Amino acid sequence: MKETLEKLWNEYLANECSAISTDEERNLTRKTVELHKKANTLLNNNQISAVEKYVDALCDIEALFVKKAFLKGCEFSISFLLEALNFKN
Repeated sequence: MKETLEKLWNEYLANECSAISTDEERNLTRKTVELHKKANTLLNNNQISAVEKYVDALCDIEALFVKKAFLKGCEFSISFLLEALNFKN
């Protein structure tokens, strides 16, 4: 089952969930770009590199936690459904 959920996440949901489709998402994206530009004007090249590596690491760990939450949520949902079906019998 875990392989199927991994495949679902990797081949479909990650792309669907990362699509920018709401005004809130567009506004946050715009704000992020503006802050990135502002930070780049205030920092030297070494500082920019260090901050970008830090941001990349934050994005990597957040992506890992989102995927983990998705997988755990699916596992919980399936367990809950199976338990509910057994309860009726």
